[in-house]
Amino acid sequence: LPSPRESMAGGRLLDSHSLDGISQVYGASKNQEGRRATISSALELEGTVSYDGDLTHFVANNLQMKIKMSSRGSLDDTEPTSSSMSSQHSVRGKAADIPPVDPQVLRDLERLTTDVAQRVDQMLRALNSAIQNMTALSVGYIQTYRDAVDSLGESVDMSIKGMYTLMARCEELDRSMQPVHILAKQIREIKRTLEIFEAVCK
Repeated sequence: LPSPRESMAGGRLLDSHSLDGISQVYGASKNQEGRRATISSALELEGTVSYDGDLTHFVANNLQMKIKMSSRGSLDDTEPTSSSMSSQHSVRGKAADIPPVDPQVLRDLERLTTDVAQRVDQMLRALNSAIQNMTALSVGYIQTYRDAVDSLGESVDMSIKGMYTLMARCEELDRSMQPVHILAKQIREIKRTLEIFEAVCK
């Protein structure tokens, strides 16, 4: 079958087959495919259509302007000038070519946007709580490390002081042992003298 899009007009793809032609080609057993092709052809005039299995994705051109045009109420109550009337006629002509926006789609968009906003808010709250917990843990670790360093410093300082005290006590003991050394020397001299007397007496 030839492609249903064979010509370009004003930068937009146009269908080469009408709805009747599509219905004749596909027959009554494929009304769903013909309806889908017709809808796709109409949508392609206003945006980009893509398919993912049974899902149809549509991205509208100038969505913001179309929403504004479809949601416009009445015109201004003041009397329009000739230039404004001509511009209004041109705008009306363009607005007539724009299909109306389904209010259900807008409601779905609003609902999905609200849901996304709530999920983002929950995620931010959870992230904030996690950051606060990590901050508290970090502060606890820092305090523990500081206390350990302080305690180690005090222990080392006390050990150094104890070592110096022990050295001072050893020096005092050595000085107090000087008379003992003299007495031991005298005892050795007496012993040697006794040995000499003993040898002479024999």
